[in-house]
Amino acid sequence: MSGSTEGGDEPFRNASPLHDARYDPDSNQGLIASILEAVAVLEERPVAALREDPLHESIDAEAVEILLFGSRQDGGTSTAGQRVTFAYRGYLIRIHSDGRILLFDADDTSA
Repeated sequence: MSGSTEGGDEPFRNASPLHDARYDPDSNQGLIASILEAVAVLEERPVAALREDPLHESIDAEAVEILLFGSRQDGGTSTAGQRVTFAYRGYLIRIHSDGRILLFDADDTSA
């Protein structure tokens, strides 16, 4: 898992996301569920089919929630511009502090 802030977009400068999803930290749906749903939509598979490759082995969702969304609730420092990128199932998945979830092809040389 790698984190980056503004200016750290060089690997994605020429890449177009394969899929764009949204996570709402104020909703009842957790971050893991939102990521799995985005991957399932892209792969045209049910979320249950992703159980063979557990997401928790690729990312610490609780740490990402605190890093990207925690300050909204506790009044701490701003998380604007923060994002986390990690690999899962052949995708590079980038989660932005505004809730955007972008999936890129990990094998795309422009990504």
